[in-house]
Amino acid sequence: MSLLFENAIGDFELSTATLYSPTNGDLEATRDEPVPIDGIVEYASYHDRLDHPEKDDWIAVPLHESDSAALTGEYIAFTDHALHGEIFVYDDGDDYESIDRDAFVESTLAERVRFWHSDYAPDDPPSYFDSPIAEREPPRRPLSGDDAASFFDELESFVRAEMDAQRDANGEKAAGSTPEALREQGFGAIPSLSSLGQPEDGTYRFRIDDDGDDRAQDRHRYVQREFGIFEGNEVQLFPPNAERAPDAFPIAATVGSIEGRTVRLAVDWHAIEDRSTVGGYLRQKRRGYAVTLLLNSVPYDRELEAIARVRERDDHRALLTGETAVTFGDTAGVKSSQQDVELNQEQELAVSCALLADHLFCIHGPPGTGKTRTLVEVVRRSVQAGDDVLVCADSNQAVDNLVAGSSTAATADERSLHAYAQHGADEFVLRRVNAGNSSNDVVGERYATCDGRADVVAATNSSAATLDREFDVLVLDEATQATCTASCIPLARANKVVLAGDHKQLPPFSATEDPPESAAGMSLFEHLYADGGVYEGVGVQLRTQYRMHRDIAWFSNRRFYDRALRQGRDVASLADRPALVGYDVGGSEETIDHSKRNDAEARLVAHVVDELRTEAGLEAAEIGVITPYTAQVDAVRTKLTAQLERGREVTVDTIDSFQGSEKVAIVISLVRSNADGEVGFLDRPLDGPRRLNVAMTRAERFCALIGDWYTLRDSRGGAGDGTDLYDDLHSFLESTGRLRRVEPEFIPIPE
Repeated sequence: MSLLFENAIGDFELSTATLYSPTNGDLEATRDEPVPIDGIVEYASYHDRLDHPEKDDWIAVPLHESDSAALTGEYIAFTDHALHGEIFVYDDGDDYESIDRDAFVESTLAERVRFWHSDYAPDDPPSYFDSPIAEREPPRRPLSGDDAASFFDELESFVRAEMDAQRDANGEKAAGSTPEALREQGFGAIPSLSSLGQPEDGTYRFRIDDDGDDRAQDRHRYVQREFGIFEGNEVQLFPPNAERAPDAFPIAATVGSIEGRTVRLAVDWHAIEDRSTVGGYLRQKRRGYAVTLLLNSVPYDRELEAIARVRERDDHRALLTGETAVTFGDTAGVKSSQQDVELNQEQELAVSCALLADHLFCIHGPPGTGKTRTLVEVVRRSVQAGDDVLVCADSNQAVDNLVAGSSTAATADERSLHAYAQHGADEFVLRRVNAGNSSNDVVGERYATCDGRADVVAATNSSAATLDREFDVLVLDEATQATCTASCIPLARANKVVLAGDHKQLPPFSATEDPPESAAGMSLFEHLYADGGVYEGVGVQLRTQYRMHRDIAWFSNRRFYDRALRQGRDVASLADRPALVGYDVGGSEETIDHSKRNDAEARLVAHVVDELRTEAGLEAAEIGVITPYTAQVDAVRTKLTAQLERGREVTVDTIDSFQGSEKVAIVISLVRSNADGEVGFLDRPLDGPRRLNVAMTRAERFCALIGDWYTLRDSRGGAGDGTDLYDDLHSFLESTGRLRRVEPEFIPIPE
């Protein structure tokens, strides 16, 4: 019912309490607004300590003072009497007497149980109340009248701006490449089509040119699967010969339908001045057309629809704008019992508060603090309490991490939902929406379908739009990586949301705001709870980290988490080497297709990885290489593949792609090295520091930082863009004897 009532029940001793004896006027109807007693009685009924020891059908409801929540040592007994119905029993001095429910809720006496409901709050918390969150948390930074009125308009404008930006970006990408190259990169493109001539129903028909097996190409969704082009996509149509085609080409069109190898396109005539010339050209049968993707509007359309749905819901609209208080009175906590007995105190507290929350609760989970395990417990107990649960995240990988974690066909990861679903302990039925998009075999093989109605449904935020049902609880993991607009999709389908993430790591991706600065581009977690959010006391932070060696965790803990993190276990470093080491190498950077590459660092990365394999005895799969730039990803992969045995098995990726993953050893290449002291987006205030935090906290036992520290630390007295963050890190590495100077010519890996 409420946190206050939960604390009161823990402090109340029925064995020494007395049944209430009324004084003059206590039972008279004096209240204009009845006390909502049903929820209070229901909540009390879930606590065995309130069952009367002599009267089997009595539930003791403790009484508090008239004007405060201080316990009086008295109670009134509720029972559903066979003859008299729902009544409250009291002591009249000689015998038991009763007052019926409807009369009680309007009586003066009812005021002495009102604080057990979250709609009422005492002026001061009682002495027995001990909770990190208040029973009723008012908004601390509600949107002003004009801002509240325009908030959802701004969300919609943000989505439309994102659509325009993505369309422009895809157009530029196509202009700077070829359809063949784009397809090889996994971008939506059909390199060769033939026009079938005259239009039908206003659309032009094209057939894919391919010398392969026609039977294979006519299979269901062949075009979608092989070329990444879908019905409804906005595309560009390129002519067979640009020099002989009308100047309007390439022209914009929309994919109407796809049947086997035949694609119908509806031309966007509004953007074409000489329509007759273009129309005549298209009516001729020609070979050699090409199509490239301009925009897949489906995710954006889903966001716009969800924003409208959230806007129409009074509860969600008030929550997002700060027009209502956040309360904690859900009965899920007392309708369920602890399942995971190995949770630490903070994790247990987070679960308890999440179950008590009526509409919103936030869990701040820094790296290695067991956020996923905590969320699994929230799901298990919510289902036990009778709730339908929707589990979402912005990416397929993040969803699969909750569903299966590190599970294999033979072994279930106990930190995953799989361990407790129908193919595990069988506590609930789980279904994964669009399981075919999962790269996890356990997910794809076992949770694509289920028998009967699923208690728990897992989906990406966008795929949640396909669900035709409502849920009691939404558990939104990695909530700090999803924009407010994307989060609206699952939010529109749930009554309550539990947000989990870490706002000290990467913000959501935005095509228009890089990094996002408006509320629309930020995450729902940050908008509602994190630094400067609408509410304050609606979440808890997990503080015990189990992933990293203490030396690896030290800098991030001090710089990003205000020294709040504790070491949960002793993580050993690798033999004969420190857990954290920095390399100072003065190479030079190159610009490759708007990205950056540093060959000296790529060579040093290969050398460090080789030592980890040959001297520390690590498997290639236990090592990860992280860098901010895609060009450096390619350079490192090339060096590892060419120079090291099984080098291709080492995971190499950007910081953005590595978030949520972990490896025994991590090697970080920071790339920037120039005479001007420019560090690019590594110094951006909103997300530059977060990138370093993500990179360093992926490591368990070893972390190497490779960079030109002269560039990074801004040693030229502010002449460059270098940030004090890297100056601080450099000082830490140097003062602890962890920094090694490396001359590029002595790196034992050839150029």
